[in-house]
Amino acid sequence: MNPLSVALKGKGVLTLARRGVSLVSRYGLTAARLDGELRRLADLTEQYGCRATLPITTVVLRRHAALIRAYAARGVEFAMHGYQHVDHSQLDEAAQTAQLGAARRVFEQAGLPLRGFRAPYLRNNAATLAVLRGLGLTYDASPAHAWEVLDGPETPAYRHVKEFFHARSAERYPVVPHVADGLVRLPYSLPDDESLVERLALTGAAPMRRLWLAILQRAYALGELFVIGLHPERTTLCFEALRAVLGEARGLQPAVWIARLDEIADWWRARAAAVVTLTAAGEGAYRVTASGPAGLTVLTRAVELQTEAAEWADGWRRAAGLSFELRAARRPCLGAAPQTAPALLDFLRQQGYVVEVAAERERYGLYLDRPSFSAEAQRPLLAEIEAAAVPLVRLGRWPAGARSALAVTGDIDALTVWDYGLRLIER
Repeated sequence: MNPLSVALKGKGVLTLARRGVSLVSRYGLTAARLDGELRRLADLTEQYGCRATLPITTVVLRRHAALIRAYAARGVEFAMHGYQHVDHSQLDEAAQTAQLGAARRVFEQAGLPLRGFRAPYLRNNAATLAVLRGLGLTYDASPAHAWEVLDGPETPAYRHVKEFFHARSAERYPVVPHVADGLVRLPYSLPDDESLVERLALTGAAPMRRLWLAILQRAYALGELFVIGLHPERTTLCFEALRAVLGEARGLQPAVWIARLDEIADWWRARAAAVVTLTAAGEGAYRVTASGPAGLTVLTRAVELQTEAAEWADGWRRAAGLSFELRAARRPCLGAAPQTAPALLDFLRQQGYVVEVAAERERYGLYLDRPSFSAEAQRPLLAEIEAAAVPLVRLGRWPAGARSALAVTGDIDALTVWDYGLRLIER
């Protein structure tokens, strides 16, 4: 599809017209205005000890490589946002191989590392993921999740864009990464800056701050991931909301891990591959041994620990080390019947739960016998496990005992008015 057609479909005529009027105020004839916004974003994240991930359309990178390299030198991660800003869900594998292969070459020519991808319009297909794997990328940051934090009813424009992005409800689906055939898929949170300003028509810092803080609080309570979307050209407009989120996150205990998307993808894949063994050490006694990446954390509940531990959250305690003994009435892990769906086992292990496939139901406080498993069953299953007062050992989702995670991201579709105009005619 032509980018102008996609923009009309995704944004609607009125929204696109309003956006066109505001272009000159957000972009300039040169990159100086956006350079100032990027600098302000980089300064703010550095103030809170973190760095952003900025997916960039690579025809824009090609025109402004020196400017982008300057921010990469400050620790900003740049990811691929397509070669041109087109709807990848409408492209077959051959077309995407050509487009994304060309994009990778632009990164190489610019001397920038490339780890991840976010699709323009957050839209892609199975062929996109196959091409990303073939190019050796680590993650795809395109899946959209909408948090239900609005003070009132949704506007038609916001409802429309959620449908266009195929956004899942964060109330119904866990907002966490997922490793699929070696590629880490990272969720994107709505409402983002564009939704706040153009779809919900919010003005002033207070309502933006309130909604983003509400997402942070919900993600923190669930132990999940809040990926903020802030297009750099709106840094000044959304500055106070972002600063409030970063300040609040830095004050929470257990901590919020604030990281770039490449760091989150690397951690999730390494932690998902961690190994926990439970060895009988006498009647009702077990030795727990965990091995995995630096920062790995073992959490326990409803057991008698034979090691130092600290209270963590929601009745869980954080063990002082990765090898220790405990006493428990039953094996301190989840049991699963041999016919349990592989998708269920994979999901739980990626969340950090220890699962043993065994026929002896009576050995476990919680035993799962579910031959089928869907994405819609993930959230209810997590709630069931957390509500069960049974002995359990699990790995923390995030490093160093953090309870949840946060990433600051923002797509760079253009750095000048000329870039934006060329985008609409596929140049």
